[in-house]
Amino acid sequence: MRVPTALHLAAWLVLVSGSLARAQSAGEMLRACEILQRGMHVEGGTVYLPPGGDVHQCLGFMSAVLEYSTLADRDGKTLLNSCPRPDTTAIQVIGVFVSYAQSHPDKLGLRAAAVAYNAMADAFPCK
Repeated sequence: MRVPTALHLAAWLVLVSGSLARAQSAGEMLRACEILQRGMHVEGGTVYLPPGGDVHQCLGFMSAVLEYSTLADRDGKTLLNSCPRPDTTAIQVIGVFVSYAQSHPDKLGLRAAAVAYNAMADAFPCK
C-alpha cells in the first residue's frame, strides 16, 4: 500500500522542525519585543511593524498569551492565573512582558512562556 505524498511531507516537516525546535528564552523574546516596540507605529486602526521575523514572533507569541489568558478550567479559574480586561490588546501584553522582563533580569534565562505567565499574573490579577 502506497502512503500519500502529503503524509511523507508532514512526517519530514515534523522531523526537521523537531530537530530545530527549542524553547525560546525570555531574554531572546525580550530583545524581539523591544525591537517591535521601538519600530512599530499605529495609524488609525492599523499597526505597522518593523521588518524582521523576530518582531513577528514576538507579536504572535504575545497574541497567543493573550488568547490563552482567557481560558479557564471548569471551576472558572483562569489557566494563566490572570484576568485581563476584555479590551486588552496584544500590544498591551507586549508592554506588560517587556516591563516585567526588564525589571526581572534574573529571569531572562527562563523560558519566555514562564516569564509571560508571571508577567500576566502580576499585571492582571484576578479578583
